[in-house]
Amino acid sequence: MSTDPSHSPISPTAQHWVRPGLTTDAPLLDAWLMTLAPLPVPEARARRVALEALLAQGGHGLCLMVGEGKSDVDGTTSVRALLPVSLVHSLSTGGRAAFASEWWTTAALGTEGNGDKKGDKASDWLLASCDVLADWCRAHGIRHVLLAPGVVADVGTVPPGFVAGPDGLWHRSLVPAPKILG
Repeated sequence: MSTDPSHSPISPTAQHWVRPGLTTDAPLLDAWLMTLAPLPVPEARARRVALEALLAQGGHGLCLMVGEGKSDVDGTTSVRALLPVSLVHSLSTGGRAAFASEWWTTAALGTEGNGDKKGDKASDWLLASCDVLADWCRAHGIRHVLLAPGVVADVGTVPPGFVAGPDGLWHRSLVPAPKILG
């Protein structure tokens, strides 16, 4: 497997890249989260345990990282946003769903400092994250993505394909990817 993001199925754009976080990203993400929202030691440890569970992708969920730069492998880029996603059982959808209840971004804090409106980048990053999440879900047989109202409220625009559900969540139905045998 190539570590060059240009050969990845999750291709970067000139502005940003999106990829699932790995267990090796835990220290980087933990430090980044502490700069955005410092916590006392006991709560910081609890957040780190939750983060590591999502990064392990052991059936609990995943974290989608958004970064800028040409490569996220050689350490020349920095994290700009994080979409933690939990896999939940949903009675309304009749199966497992990917549920994003949080959206962490430096753009929401106005720390980008490049003259862009802070919501513009966050909107683009969320849209790209939702597209990668949809692809990941299809590949893993998950047919529904749910977003908490606060995720979209922070950005101000609803990503395409999402509709308001009767439960107050934003809902997107997915068609699973076909299985390829052989």
